Amino acid sequence: MQRFFWVGLLVFSVWFWGISLQPAEPSSPSLRVHFTNPLAGLPLMNRLDAQANGLDRALIGLIDAAAQKIDIALYRLTLEFVVDALARACNRDVRVRVVSENEEALRNLSVYQRLQALSCVALRTDALADQRPGRFPSLMHHKFAVFDHKIVWAGSLNWGERELYYDANNLIILEDPRLARLYTQEFEEMFERGRFSEEKYGGRVFTRLSTYDLGGVRVGVYFTPSGAPQKIVLSAIQQAKRTIQIAMFAFTDDLIMKALAEARARGVQIEAIWDYRGWERFEDSEMDDALYLGIGVVDALPGLVHHKFAIIDGQTVITGSTNWSDSGFFRNDENLLVIESAAVAEQFAQHFNALKEETLKYDRDPTQPPRVTLRHYNTEDVLVRVEWRPHLQAPIDSYELCRATLSGGPCEALIENISSKYRYYIDETALAGQSYYYRMRARSAGGVTAWSNEFFAKAERLYCPTSGAENECDCDDQSDNDGDSFVDCADLDCKAKTKCLGPQWRTAQGERVILGVTSTEALSSQPQRYLGKLVTTEFTVAQVREERVLFRIQSHPDFRQHLSVIIFKSQAQRFTGAGINPLSAYRNKRLRVTGEFSEFQGQPQIIARSPWQLEIIDK
Repeated sequence: MQRFFWVGLLVFSVWFWGISLQPAEPSSPSLRVHFTNPLAGLPLMNRLDAQANGLDRALIGLIDAAAQKIDIALYRLTLEFVVDALARACNRDVRVRVVSENEEALRNLSVYQRLQALSCVALRTDALADQRPGRFPSLMHHKFAVFDHKIVWAGSLNWGERELYYDANNLIILEDPRLARLYTQEFEEMFERGRFSEEKYGGRVFTRLSTYDLGGVRVGVYFTPSGAPQKIVLSAIQQAKRTIQIAMFAFTDDLIMKALAEARARGVQIEAIWDYRGWERFEDSEMDDALYLGIGVVDALPGLVHHKFAIIDGQTVITGSTNWSDSGFFRNDENLLVIESAAVAEQFAQHFNALKEETLKYDRDPTQPPRVTLRHYNTEDVLVRVEWRPHLQAPIDSYELCRATLSGGPCEALIENISSKYRYYIDETALAGQSYYYRMRARSAGGVTAWSNEFFAKAERLYCPTSGAENECDCDDQSDNDGDSFVDCADLDCKAKTKCLGPQWRTAQGERVILGVTSTEALSSQPQRYLGKLVTTEFTVAQVREERVLFRIQSHPDFRQHLSVIIFKSQAQRFTGAGINPLSAYRNKRLRVTGEFSEFQGQPQIIARSPWQLEIIDK
């Protein structure tokens, strides 16, 4: 299917704004905080009303109260009752504009077609922007809406069933026309002007903030990538004095990890809830480093910890749609909220503590039913893959997996004696095209637990990738193991039962964050000691060279033997947008550089993807 969605699309670039709202109590109509509550559904996850925790009613209430206009920027919209509410809005002559991620529109075609068919709805996606030559892949990842020019809905929640009922998410409702104008400007860059990602506002980066005063809460609103959100998060961590609490789905940013390690070293107490699937999915996740340093735990929910928030010193909350990743900070269309209010911070802390305590309880208590996960990745080469969050500390002997053809029905198959070290099972006996319901229980010396939540799956026909599935069963070796003259999923390396059944729980292999300043001489003379590690070094720039695809900032005239900082031209807009010309800004300057140390053809280097990796310091 073509990537171009059937509706017109417009591309949006990044805008950076700051707004100051005076600290209001959480009950203030100017700022309201809400959370989903997936904990209420454990262990079976079948109490949907309690799990939504009123967010569904809050959303419908805002749509039904709209009298003039609703602007919606959402990565995904699949809630049928939202489409019903928008149909009622059409009957009131409310104007509705929607911008969404093209891939999600294609993936959920029937809902988006129904949405587009509504008389008052104008729908756009980022399809045309994604097709532009030389453009890096990015997502329209916002999760905000503006109602009647005065109310803003923001936070981490997509308008989908799993997000609302099974994932941990937060919602911020801001009521103020000035804030609504800021979000409307961002919306119209995408919807009206067709600008997405780095194209918004001509690629400019805004680092000076305008501030507004509203009732006592201080709020900053920053849009990616023009709002320099990475710099905002870095600054908040670097200024933390006592405590940092983090709940995060995806965390792959080196600079943020380095800042957390430095904060911990200076005595800041750091706690974190890392999403299990976000940690397991991304090979370059910084969560491994954090866990090695004793920062955080991996969550134990069937759904996602989809949050992107941090609480600094019990006073400041950072939240929004932005994961702490290169895509989140520099490519996607995102928004980041910074809220200064002890009362709001306390609400986030209560939610954080509940998630953390539930995780610790699950790991320590063998009587807790297993948690079967509801999101799976990289499963193209198997009929059905069932994943669960292992008990990490509880003395579990084994797991049992039940396969039923009806929800809550009898087991048509029971797989017993699955090792407690395993975290997934691939069902090779499933029939292609058949739908199944899977549930688990654990056995230990104390007996057997109750059944877990259910995982629904439809067995798809096998697709065996020829490359790129490094952690899955695949056909990378191109061997015809069964002698049928075809390299396909019947071959040995694609036999899921024999090759792909655990143990797979990832563990950190060693400290990767080196605190303090490492000399360029040490990096150049002992490269194997530092390869793949996060380092900070200082040097006086000896030469800046422009090459075909990159700028090379050299610590020595002979770059083949000495450290260089590499800025790829494909990412130079991140620097030029902030007013930095890589060819001239660093010439003859003394730099402090932070990044992952690597080698290319024996040449020691640090790749700079962010302007904040390079700091000009006094000689």
